[in-house]
Amino acid sequence: MEPRSLVAELAAQTSPGRVVPLHVQIVRGSERGGPLRPFAVPPDGACVLVTIHAPGLVAVDDLQQEVHVAPGQDSDVLRFRLKAPSPGLHQVTVRAFRGGTFLGEVNCQISVAPGSVTLDGSQRQAPLPSMAFDPGEVTLQVLRDEAAGTFSFQLIGETFYAPEIFHFRAGDPRQATERIYSQLRRAAKAAASGADNGDGQRLRDRLRNHGVQLWTSAVPQAIQSQFWDEADRVTAFTVLGEHDIVPWELLYPLNEGQEDRGFLAEWLPVVRRVFGQDRVRKISLPGVAFVVPPGSPADAGAEVTSLRARLGTKVTDAGVLTERAALTALIEGGHAGLLHFACHNAFTGTGSCVTMADGSFDPIDLASAAQLRTLRSQRPLVFFNACRSAGEIDWFGESLGWAPQFLNAGAGAFIGTLWPVRSQSALQFAEAFYDQLIARRQPLGQASLAARQTIRDLHGGDPTWLAYAVYGSPAATAHTTSEDGAGA
Repeated sequence: MEPRSLVAELAAQTSPGRVVPLHVQIVRGSERGGPLRPFAVPPDGACVLVTIHAPGLVAVDDLQQEVHVAPGQDSDVLRFRLKAPSPGLHQVTVRAFRGGTFLGEVNCQISVAPGSVTLDGSQRQAPLPSMAFDPGEVTLQVLRDEAAGTFSFQLIGETFYAPEIFHFRAGDPRQATERIYSQLRRAAKAAASGADNGDGQRLRDRLRNHGVQLWTSAVPQAIQSQFWDEADRVTAFTVLGEHDIVPWELLYPLNEGQEDRGFLAEWLPVVRRVFGQDRVRKISLPGVAFVVPPGSPADAGAEVTSLRARLGTKVTDAGVLTERAALTALIEGGHAGLLHFACHNAFTGTGSCVTMADGSFDPIDLASAAQLRTLRSQRPLVFFNACRSAGEIDWFGESLGWAPQFLNAGAGAFIGTLWPVRSQSALQFAEAFYDQLIARRQPLGQASLAARQTIRDLHGGDPTWLAYAVYGSPAATAHTTSEDGAGA
């Protein structure tokens, strides 16, 4: 067992058209970045895939290479060559994967200006707290190239497939997602009022067709084929990158000659990762705090009562928070355990907002916590059981939202909703999820999948079971005693 780091070195500045090397290595020890948690490398070593994302730069070589990590040794140094065709400040992201499991990432910057002399940059490093990987986990890495107006899709599993460059056929995919959202909103409203008139099957058929169309139009054909080649071996599906361009949970994989298995989130754990999010494999739940401001749904009190009973006496109850000041102090002070919101989340084109007793609480209020990483030492689970809590400005737009803010602050996992949900269904999902995660000791991915399946057919056409977006490691497990601690 020994600590490791992912190290990258890139020139700090250069001039347009000049080729510069990017050197990447996985090294032993903690002298290059402070003490790290140890991890085990098998006796025969481990194969790690390193990928490079360098928007605005031209790659002279492939943007992915494999490196062998042997016990007791630093890896070989990988060399990538990059060229900047035009001036500007460019960011380069280096990521490491073992199998389909994301291990860690590091970011570098290079300034390109006419007449600049090429200068060495500082060494950038990131901890690799674990080399463990989960057989069957597949990661879909989705990257955007703003300048070219394209997206890169890459399926990473036991087989490392090459990236596929993709132009959306109908332009911006948000148009398709908004049509689906409109259908879901009507369905949730009808289910809440009891006015679905027994038409649940018709609604499911309509959503199925929307999901199939989304699969057809938003996922490159090569990725579809690769997915089916891996399907029988896949145990978890992780989306890393531009997670807001498509509601991944609503994809309905369907191709000629392949078995109809349902929505992707119906038969596989679907988990998201945002850029810069730490890989956390153990979530400690020594305590719980509930956020229930005045004006919350009528079922919020029952939700708190029910969840307290499920969490049991091993989880210290920190009470119910109603004021923004107390909630902010808790987060900035490094809350340990579970933070569960049972409330309304107002959502408009300008962003999300929870109205607390002493004023509004919105994602910008987490800026200090995100900058200081106040939750990183405790790795709490944040469950935002409110309307569209996983959505960001413009719903699937790239902007400020609850999930990236809490995760950047150091949360170990985040769960939120993508559209308005029915209160009773939301309570039942939360109950089923905590039963699986805590009582049955299921990992995060399996617990969320089981919770979806539990409530899927309870209320006819109610689509709440598809509404939840889960961020974290699918293999992360929860522990209710403080002795278990948090970790990666």
